[in-house]
Amino acid sequence: MDAFISQKIDNSALRSHPWTSMVSDESSVYMDFKQQPELIRSALEDLLPFQQWEFVEQFYRLIEWVNGASSLLESNDSVFNAAEDNSDQQYPYAKKCSARLMILFRDIPENCQDKSLDWLMNNIQSMASSMKPGFKAGAIGLSKSPTCYLALGDKPDSGGMGYQVTLNFFAYGEDEQACYANLNDVLAITQKALLRVNMRIKNGEIDALYAI
Repeated sequence: MDAFISQKIDNSALRSHPWTSMVSDESSVYMDFKQQPELIRSALEDLLPFQQWEFVEQFYRLIEWVNGASSLLESNDSVFNAAEDNSDQQYPYAKKCSARLMILFRDIPENCQDKSLDWLMNNIQSMASSMKPGFKAGAIGLSKSPTCYLALGDKPDSGGMGYQVTLNFFAYGEDEQACYANLNDVLAITQKALLRVNMRIKNGEIDALYAI
């Protein structure tokens, strides 16, 4: 599967973690799925109209695992965009759908370390791109989003300024059904990649970056 890293940082809006509510929709509020995993299958409004499709169950499983007890990561935001006409010329399919999941280290200070963030992005990209190399109807793009970690302070000199990693999922097909089947594959590959990355973190590879 195609997996790529964008060097462009999304500076369109400075996020906070945890956030309160969306400026554009005050009914959308931050939920800590680590503490309330039962909300995952009811609170993600984008997915509710599509529950007949297999990819929704895979998306739920991915988010449940990221926020589960065995993960050293967590999620902060997700989006799903339904199938539409495809304008991405590098993928010769009639339809396209997309989704997004923002993730971060549970060890909050790691999110303020460029070396740790780069390691996370590079390892996800490497793992995902090595899986199912013949699969060309989907892709994952990784980028950084500036974030103020409120637990570390909310001033420019407080040490709380860092990033989250945004995972952008893209899937293509000749029709809606094919799009969603391919998105299911993209999400499954992502979860396998994150499982392997999580094990590397547990094995001390992040700590080794800072060994003298």
